[in-house]
Amino acid sequence: MMSLPLPTPTPSPGDTAFPPGPSTLTSTTAPGKNFTSRSELQQHYKSDWHRYNLKRREAGLPMLNERDFTARLEAAVALRKEREGREERSGLD
Repeated sequence: MMSLPLPTPTPSPGDTAFPPGPSTLTSTTAPGKNFTSRSELQQHYKSDWHRYNLKRREAGLPMLNERDFTARLEAAVALRKEREGREERSGLD
């Protein structure tokens, strides 16, 4: 009796049951992100996201994934614009 090979499961995006492949690069400051080239990883090392997570690591805080970092960054930019607008309006009185 001949046995047939079992089908290989296909990973879905974000599936942690499948480790990154041999051509995938990762960084501890980019949780959940897989880089496909060294140049892409180098760009990450120059990013605000990378620097922010380095500071979090030094403070003993968990790393933020890209989505959470972007949300915090957008909130900080919006708050700064709001404060600048208030300062401008208060100077016009």
